[in-house]
Amino acid sequence: MKSRWLINLLLFTTLLILALIARFEPGIKKPKQQAVTSLSASDVTRLHITRPLRDALVLERDSDGFWWIDRKPRLPAEPHQVNALTRLAEQRVVRSYPANTLDLAQLELDPPRASLTLNDTRIDFGGLEALENLRYLRVGDRVDLVPDLYLYLVEAGYTQFVRRQILPQQARITALSLPGLTLRRNKTGGWDTTPERDLSSDTLQSFIETWQTATAINVRETEASPKGDPVTLHLAGQQQPIELVVTSRQPELVLARPAFGIEYRMGDMAARLLEPGPPADAP
Repeated sequence: MKSRWLINLLLFTTLLILALIARFEPGIKKPKQQAVTSLSASDVTRLHITRPLRDALVLERDSDGFWWIDRKPRLPAEPHQVNALTRLAEQRVVRSYPANTLDLAQLELDPPRASLTLNDTRIDFGGLEALENLRYLRVGDRVDLVPDLYLYLVEAGYTQFVRRQILPQQARITALSLPGLTLRRNKTGGWDTTPERDLSSDTLQSFIETWQTATAINVRETEASPKGDPVTLHLAGQQQPIELVVTSRQPELVLARPAFGIEYRMGDMAARLLEPGPPADAP
């Protein structure tokens, strides 16, 4: 009985060792997967997107590291969206083939569905490979297969890349004019209200901080001259205020920004952004 137990233990140990060898392949150096480009994501300073159904889109990074949409007027870009695209530079390739050995038209690469140029490196997007749902990309003289993580962004409208936070980074509000109420920073660092409201300094400061970080659910184009109540934000160190228009309060708050030709959809933020504390006639 004891010898049978030892034999079973030895068999189990042998199988475990073989499984570990098959899993980790000690002594065998695996080749590093090739990336789509030789660039790192941090190297990318310019993206140029072309697609048949939309206008071309150009995004550029300035010397301070901020991304901008190259339009008139220039629009601040949402860094998370841009970073999602720049990661394509480092995307590992599942399989790769010489382009001259393939039927590029059949792969929807001639003409391509869309193209993205990272700095000076052009990447053409083709169709999907049927078995593993991988996307065909043409980069120079080769065709790569990669996970399908990027085309939805390449084909998106420019408003999907607009920065959703209303105020610039590090901006500091000095005055805020709302429908029926104005807040202005005083010499002691607190806030004065016009007309005067019986609100604590903490309530007013919390209200201003809500505006400092106000971020839209999404951004879309707006009409040329939106109708509604004006909202004006004065920022420290900036002569030109930010001018918004309240075009809707319910069922969601919508703030148009005529100078940019866009509007911010803010969800259920109306009470928190338009009224500091309880209404003046509340009991």
